[in-house]
Amino acid sequence: MRPSTCTPATAGSALLRAGLLPLLLLATLAWIASASRPVMLAELRCKCVRTTQGIHPKNIVSLEVIRAGPHCPRHEVIATLKKGGEICLNPKAPWVKKFAERLLEDHSSL
Repeated sequence: MRPSTCTPATAGSALLRAGLLPLLLLATLAWIASASRPVMLAELRCKCVRTTQGIHPKNIVSLEVIRAGPHCPRHEVIATLKKGGEICLNPKAPWVKKFAERLLEDHSSL
């Protein structure tokens, strides 16, 4: 019996000849590199544990509104006070909604 002069083609050599193997390798490396990056750079938990009801709006310098997302299932409103502290406000409170709207109107007119 005579040995065969043709070597059987393997899947790897067929992909290499077609130029798909380097492309597949490049795509895999790109996927690994992108998967190792963190999705969010912020903390992945709620900032507000409790909310405060009794604060006079004149003591508030600014508001930060954080929408609900993967980090926290509820909206959060964080007020910066004139004295430098921060407190969490109830985003469902009517006065907080009115104050936030008024603050947005003031900033949009600038």
